[in-house]
Amino acid sequence: MSNQGVIYSELNLGKNPKKQQRKSKDIKNSISVTEEEITYADLNLQNSSQEHPGNDKDDHCKEFPSPPEKLIAGILGITCFALMVTVVVMITVVIPPHHCGRCPKEWLTYSNSCYYISVERKTWNESLVSCASKNSNLLYIDNEEEMDFLHSLSLLSWVGVFRKSRDHPWVLINGSTFKLKIKESSDDEHNCAMLYSSELKSDSCVSSNTYNCKHKL
Repeated sequence: MSNQGVIYSELNLGKNPKKQQRKSKDIKNSISVTEEEITYADLNLQNSSQEHPGNDKDDHCKEFPSPPEKLIAGILGITCFALMVTVVVMITVVIPPHHCGRCPKEWLTYSNSCYYISVERKTWNESLVSCASKNSNLLYIDNEEEMDFLHSLSLLSWVGVFRKSRDHPWVLINGSTFKLKIKESSDDEHNCAMLYSSELKSDSCVSSNTYNCKHKL
């Protein structure tokens, strides 16, 4: 009986190694499956990180413009402001003020015209420019009635009438022929007209005299 117990024990021991081998294979299989799952998870993480690189940076950059963009925006703003100021200045200088149906202060009114009486002494050309800056013309006389009005003021003034030389007719600034009489001088250089109180006389265009401006309403 003891011999049979020993043999039975040995047989049992002989069968156990196979069971252990199966268990070890099962463990290995489970380990390999777990490793594959871990590897697959790692790959998924790597792929997701490669598909969305630098998202945080992009989001941050969208919120705050880079320094070059700030500089360009500043330059454009300054340029626009400078252009706006330039346009305003040009409009102020180029477009003269209108009289809006009435004469400005310190201007005389007669019929439908305004008269500026100047106490400055200028040449004929300088007087012409000065009147233009006031949105008016150097004094010109349309008819005898207006001449009588000016005579009542006892004015001494350049008149917007000239000639190229002694051999040429007297003309207005617009080129039309002047019809009123002008007292001639023996001096050939007297090619601009002056109003001396009650009459018109020729005078040197470069001499300095007072002047008057005229603006029609």
